[in-house]
Amino acid sequence: MTTVKITIYGQTLINNTIVFLTALSGFFIIDSQHMKLLLISLQSNASLVGIKYIAANVRSHGHEVRILLLPGYLESTLHSEIEKFVRNYNPDLIGMGLMSIEFYPAKNLTRLLKERFDIPVIWGGLHVILKPDECIKYADYVCGGEGENAVVALLEYLRDKGRNVVPDISNIWVNDNGSIIKKEAAPEVDLDRLPIIEYLPDYYYVFHNGQIINFSEHPKLFRSYSLYGGTCHMMITTRGCPFYCGYCANAYTMTVFGKKIRKRSVENCIEELKLVKEDPYVIYINFEDDWFFSHDREWMKRFCGEYKKHINLPFMVRVFPGVLDREKLFMLKDAGLSLVIMGVQTGSDRVNFEIYNRKVRFSSVIKAAELISESKVAPYYEMIVDNPYETEKDQMDCIDSMAKLKRPYTISLAHLTFFPGTLLTERAVKEKIVDPDAYLTRYMVKIDKTYFNKLLYMAPYIPRFFINFLNKPEASRNFIHRLLTNCLFFVAKRTIEPAVFFFVLTRGLKYNFNWTARTVLGNWKSALAKLLFNFLGKSDMEFDKRLELARKEMPGLFEK
Repeated sequence: MTTVKITIYGQTLINNTIVFLTALSGFFIIDSQHMKLLLISLQSNASLVGIKYIAANVRSHGHEVRILLLPGYLESTLHSEIEKFVRNYNPDLIGMGLMSIEFYPAKNLTRLLKERFDIPVIWGGLHVILKPDECIKYADYVCGGEGENAVVALLEYLRDKGRNVVPDISNIWVNDNGSIIKKEAAPEVDLDRLPIIEYLPDYYYVFHNGQIINFSEHPKLFRSYSLYGGTCHMMITTRGCPFYCGYCANAYTMTVFGKKIRKRSVENCIEELKLVKEDPYVIYINFEDDWFFSHDREWMKRFCGEYKKHINLPFMVRVFPGVLDREKLFMLKDAGLSLVIMGVQTGSDRVNFEIYNRKVRFSSVIKAAELISESKVAPYYEMIVDNPYETEKDQMDCIDSMAKLKRPYTISLAHLTFFPGTLLTERAVKEKIVDPDAYLTRYMVKIDKTYFNKLLYMAPYIPRFFINFLNKPEASRNFIHRLLTNCLFFVAKRTIEPAVFFFVLTRGLKYNFNWTARTVLGNWKSALAKLLFNFLGKSDMEFDKRLELARKEMPGLFEK
């Protein structure tokens, strides 16, 4: 028998027989048998965006979806509760979304699932776009581009044609018993045609302490797994970036998506935000766009008006120095902008131009920082460290430059990761500067504990004369320099940085005590969770050690 899904004025009925409704066809929308999709994330937190888009679009086409978070799962056997969950749900397709750091866990989990189930597996995500030829060796299908429409097409192809017929779907590569069939990229997705995503879907589960738990039934658990204590909703209003920075994976994805920046309408964005605001725990919005300021002034004006009217929550955006628009910035500030994240990356013009292919002089950063300071939003500047191409002079120039920026501000350091396909990686591999597989085994937030990194981290927090005194070449440093650096680093990290963050955040929130208290509490809970839960804290920072242990226990996992 064929399962027929019948929708009558928004109410769904399921009938396990063939139904003839010719006479009433004007009153019914009849869908053929719905399919079941299980989406698995192996990342260390519950704040998903890409997978939520896949799930929402699949559901909008009448199919069933569950999301399962398996944080950092890298075990040699499949836990009985995970096996039970999959068996009871009995999906028609299992999808895994992965960043590069999740490649080995995804490869391992796929093997474990295939040992117990005859269910096709599809991989997608940034790592698949970067390395589709490698990923297709381990999955039945990979999605080499945007997956919202491709996954729906694959589900319906499996329903109509079965697994034995090779699908002909744009973006979907097929592993047909070892024979690899590649497909061209699909047309770009119209962002306004995608269904909006939810803050906490009722079909979202987690593997926690040996049990599978529904997040929506245990929202406190969801918040303990989420970034910032679950106080913010992650959202995008655009896709794309026009820049070709030598270190950035976006430079490679341009070959798939092109340089065009696609944008959502104001109405579409506000519709999502209205739904999100229904959850009282959400207190601010995190716009994760690489290029939020690509929206023109008319869009910004309409968005800010609607946002103040219907949402009125604090929010954060990312900006690019050199093209920061004063009028747009102050419109957003008036609408609730409280924090700006700006990628500075380096204070050395030589490194920016010659190494990073990032045509931004530090003078542009200084101007942007002054504008951000004038707006009184909280400034948060991102830097790249552990760069083997940097000279000692470059490092000293970087510290000197950052010490000159308008205070107060906070800073974040990230380890330079050589993603495949980027200009910098091609150069580094050719010159044998880096292990081409290093990006698979180390989190970007795990930086080297060097003198330079400690001093750079302290640049926003200690008096400039201390920075100038300590900013010396290695040959000129002595015991006093090292002792002072270590002591000041400890003090800055434990006391000065939290105090500065609290001040700039409070100011960015217009001294609203309620918003400040809830934001600080949410971040405190998030920080505490990193101490209490290995998957959010220590295990992330020691992921390379976990992989080394896995190499001993499962050597076959690391064979190419």
